[in-house]
Amino acid sequence: MQIVIDISEEKLRLIKDKMYCGIYDAEVYKAIANGTPIPKGHGRIVDISQIDKDKIERDNPIMLLSINGLYIEVVSLDYLDNLQAIIEADHDSGS
Repeated sequence: MQIVIDISEEKLRLIKDKMYCGIYDAEVYKAIANGTPIPKGHGRIVDISQIDKDKIERDNPIMLLSINGLYIEVVSLDYLDNLQAIIEADHDSGS
């Protein structure tokens, strides 16, 4: 199972540096208990706020389309496919 948790950067640094030895830590336990499960078989997870950053910093990925006199903003699938993944797709739907 994959979950998204929220813990302090300091706690994460301690864990990654293997300087963490607490068997029970309320912050870590609460983060796991309150974590958000990511469904099995999910697609690639990206940060779509990158669209707003790219509107300012690079070529604007937003295109305007007119349908029945109404304008809507669209983004190409190629652009979305090239966004950096935060979490890769879960193609293995087993346990």
